[in-house]
Amino acid sequence: MNIKSALLWVATGCMLAACQSSSYKICGTAEGQEDGDTLFLTTDLTNGIPCDTTIVSDGKFTFEGKADSLTLAMVYSARRNEVNANFFLEPGEIDVNISEQPGASRVGGTECNDKWQELVDSVMAIGKRINLIAEHIYGNTVSEEEQAKGMEQIEKLNQHFADVLKEKARKNIKNEFGYFLLTYYPEEVLDNQTRLELIGQLPDNMRNRDAVKQLEEYIKKKSMTAEGTTLPDFSQPAPDGTVISIKEEIGKHKITIIDFWASWCGPCRHDMPGVVELYKEFKDKGLGIVGVSLDNDANAWKKAIDQLKMTWPQMSDLRGWDNAAAQMLSITSIPHTVIVDSKGVILARGLRGEELRQFVAERLK
Repeated sequence: MNIKSALLWVATGCMLAACQSSSYKICGTAEGQEDGDTLFLTTDLTNGIPCDTTIVSDGKFTFEGKADSLTLAMVYSARRNEVNANFFLEPGEIDVNISEQPGASRVGGTECNDKWQELVDSVMAIGKRINLIAEHIYGNTVSEEEQAKGMEQIEKLNQHFADVLKEKARKNIKNEFGYFLLTYYPEEVLDNQTRLELIGQLPDNMRNRDAVKQLEEYIKKKSMTAEGTTLPDFSQPAPDGTVISIKEEIGKHKITIIDFWASWCGPCRHDMPGVVELYKEFKDKGLGIVGVSLDNDANAWKKAIDQLKMTWPQMSDLRGWDNAAAQMLSITSIPHTVIVDSKGVILARGLRGEELRQFVAERLK
C-alpha cells in the first residue's frame, strides 16, 4: 500500500548510525480514533509494512522498544492510512500527536524530533502553496502562459525550500539531525557544492561513516561530467536496432540536448509537448536532440515515441535505471537534460521548460 507522508518531500525510509543502543517510549494521542482502534508503527515508509502494533485507549497510545539506530519512522491508523505522523525513533520519550488534518500532526520530546518538527513547521506552508499551484495548472484547462507562470512559481518555492533546508543542515551539521539532512536529501534539494561543504564540517565519527564515503564518491563521479567537462562518447541501439553514436550525433549540430526520459515517467510525458515545439522552432537553426530512454520494455518505448511525436533520434539499452549512459552521467532522476556543443563540451544540465527554451534561444539567436 502507499502511505501518505506528513511532509511533501519525505518518500522513503532512512537509517542512520546511532551512538548506542537504548530504549525509546512513544507516548501519543490519536485524533479521531476510537477505543480499540489499531495503530501501526513502521520504518518502511515505501510499503508501510508494520514493525509494531498498539491499540488506542481513551484517545491515547504507547509504543516501547530499543532504538539500535536513529530511524525515520511513521505511526499510522490501520483504519485510515492517511491519518499518520512521521518522526524519528531515537532513545528517550517521544511525543507523537496524530491529527486527522493533513500535515497537522506534531512530534517532539527528543532532540531530533524537536528539530524535525521545526523543519516541518518551516516548510509546510511552502508545500501547501506548491500543491495548490500544481492542482490549478494540472487539474484545470489553463493557457500555456498561465501554466508557465505556475511552473515558475513552483520553481521559486522549491528554491525557497532548498534554502531553508541548507540553513537547517548548516546549523545542525555537528549533530545527528544535520547528518540526516545531508545524507537523506538528493542533490536536487541540496546541491553537491553545499554537500561537500557540509561533509567538510562533520565531526570525525560521522565523517568516516560509509554513507558519507559513498556520497563523496558519487559527487566525485558526478564532477567528471559537470558543466565545462567533455561528454564521454557512448553508443546505444535505436528503435530500429541500428546503433547510434552520441559523438556522431552531436557533431551534426551547434548544440544538442541529450534528453533522459522514459515512457513510464509522468513528468517526462508532461514536458514533451514543449520539447517538441522547441525542436520545431530551433532545429533549422542548429538544435539537435537525442533521446536516451530509461525503459525496459521495447514496445512501450517505441509506442511512447510515436504518441509523443518525438521525431529526433532515440537510443536505449533497455536496462531501465541501469542504462549505461545514465550511469555514466550520474542520472538519478528524470526528466534530465544534458546540453552539449558540437565538440561535446557540456554547457548545462538539468534545464527544463521555459529555462531550457531561454537557454537554447540565447545560444542560437
